[in-house]
Amino acid sequence: MKYLKNEKGVTGVDITIAIILITIFVAIIATLFFNIRKTSSDIERRTQATAYAVSIIEQIKANGFDALPTVSDGTNIITGYEDKYIQDNGVDTPYYQTIRVEDYSEIVESTGEEEIQPDVVKKITVTIAYKSGNENQEISLSTSMSKDT
Repeated sequence: MKYLKNEKGVTGVDITIAIILITIFVAIIATLFFNIRKTSSDIERRTQATAYAVSIIEQIKANGFDALPTVSDGTNIITGYEDKYIQDNGVDTPYYQTIRVEDYSEIVESTGEEEIQPDVVKKITVTIAYKSGNENQEISLSTSMSKDT
């Protein structure tokens, strides 16, 4: 019995348990890093899409109300802001812009008591679509502009 108590060394079972624990630990750490990177990438893409949408809205507002299409035009697309991929320094980005203009008279139905005048208030909606992994994502921002009277 004294002989068994004095034995020193590592058995195969000890090595197997250690390898299993290290493998589990590495897998958990790798999963955490992957999830953090994916979330960070998603946030970065969404932030960039939001920045593009805000920039486009500011450009449209700077052009003024008169640059917006009228009801008589029969279109809801602003000239120069057609549906297309956004360019940054002359290079297409993976962000796709869609801009629509709605006249207030088209949005709100008249109650019959009051006449809603067309081409006085417009709603502008900017939608930026992009891919995040295998999923299509989009962000939409809306604003309104009124004619100075």
